[in-house]
Amino acid sequence: MKVQHFLNKKSIETPEDITLQLQLFAYLIAKHYGISLTEVYQMSEEIFSQSLVWAMAIEEEEKKTMERARVSSDSGSSEVISLDYSFLNFEEDF
Repeated sequence: MKVQHFLNKKSIETPEDITLQLQLFAYLIAKHYGISLTEVYQMSEEIFSQSLVWAMAIEEEEKKTMERARVSSDSGSSEVISLDYSFLNFEEDF
């Protein structure tokens, strides 16, 4: 199946991959906002981009929340300390 093969890839390599990536983004938006793919494809480029950014940001926050809950339940404690390593993404090579 093309989609499964695409999801297992680590990078976009072909023009078909670009099409599948756009379809994935459209799916994420539709799922997040509870709208149809037709409605997503009718969005302007600006609205599509902004909707995608918000959908991805909220998805990331939900993953963090779920991970905190998992760690909390595994440890038997309600206190969980999260470490933020996002600053590593902004370091420049010297």
